[in-house]
Amino acid sequence: MDFYISWSHSDANFIDYFPDCFMLVSAVPDNRGSLRRFQKKPRKLLVDCGSVYYVKQKERPSLKEVYDIQASIYDGCPVSTEVTLVHFDEPMLYKETLSQKYYSMERTLFNANEYITLINSFKDERLSCMGVIQGFDEASIIYSAFELQKMGYKKFGIGSLLKKNLSEQIAIIKLASNIVGASNLHVFGVTGLLPIKTMIDLGIASCDSTRPTMAAAFYQVFYSNPFRTFYLAESHAKPSSPNRLESPLPCLCPICKNNANEILIPSPREYMRLRSVHNYFHLTEEINEMKRNKGVV
Repeated sequence: MDFYISWSHSDANFIDYFPDCFMLVSAVPDNRGSLRRFQKKPRKLLVDCGSVYYVKQKERPSLKEVYDIQASIYDGCPVSTEVTLVHFDEPMLYKETLSQKYYSMERTLFNANEYITLINSFKDERLSCMGVIQGFDEASIIYSAFELQKMGYKKFGIGSLLKKNLSEQIAIIKLASNIVGASNLHVFGVTGLLPIKTMIDLGIASCDSTRPTMAAAFYQVFYSNPFRTFYLAESHAKPSSPNRLESPLPCLCPICKNNANEILIPSPREYMRLRSVHNYFHLTEEINEMKRNKGVV
C-alpha cells in the first residue's frame, strides 16, 4: 500500500528529505503553483480537488477553475511523475436531510462525468483520473461506485470517514473495495494506525494523511519500534500526560541525525516543520513494518 503525505504550501518539504515520498496536494488557491519551487519532484503525485475547503466558502469555483489550479500544481513535474487527478466532488459535510445528501451524491457524479471527459480530451498519457465514491449509506455507496465505473474510472477514492467510528470506517472501506477492487482504491484522510493496518491486510492501493504535520503542530513527537507518541515537555499541551518528552530518544531520522534537540523546540513554525519531518519518518517506519509483517514489501 502506498502512503501519501497530505501537503500544503506552508508545510515542510518532505521530499527534500525523502526522495521516495509520495504527495497529495489539494487544489486550493494557496497551493497554486506550489511545486514549482521544489528542486526535487515526487515520483507519484495525487492532486485533490480541495472540495473540503471549497464547501466552507460562500462561492464555489467552476470545474475548469479547479482544474486550472490542479494543472499549476503538477506543471513542471517531469514526465516520469505519475499524476492522478481527483475530480471536483460535493462532500457530505453539513448535509443533514436525505434530499441534501442525495443532491451531494448526484452532483458529485455529474462533476465526475464532466471531469473525465475534460481530462481525456487532453490525451496526456501521464494523467489519470480518480473517481470519488460519495454516498451516505450502503446502497448509495454501491450506486456511486457503479456509476463511476460506467463512466470509465479505473481509480477510486473513498473519504468522509473522520466522523465515523473505527468499525464504521472499516465497513465502508471493505464495501468500496469489494465493488471496485482493493487494488484500485485510495482512502482519503486516514489518521489511525488500526485503519492503516486493516487497509494493508485488505490490499488497499493507497491512503493519505496529514498526521505527521498535525501532530507536530500540536506539540507531539512520534517514535517507532514500537510506535509511541509523546508531548513536548516545554509545551502547554496535555500537561497531565505521563508521556512528556524532556530529551530526545535515539533516532535515525534526518533531523535527529543533524540536531535531535530541534524537534523539542515548540515554536516558531520552522521547528514544527522539522518535527513533522521526524514524525513522517517514524510513521512511515511503522507502516513499512506492518507491510513487512504482511509480506507485501
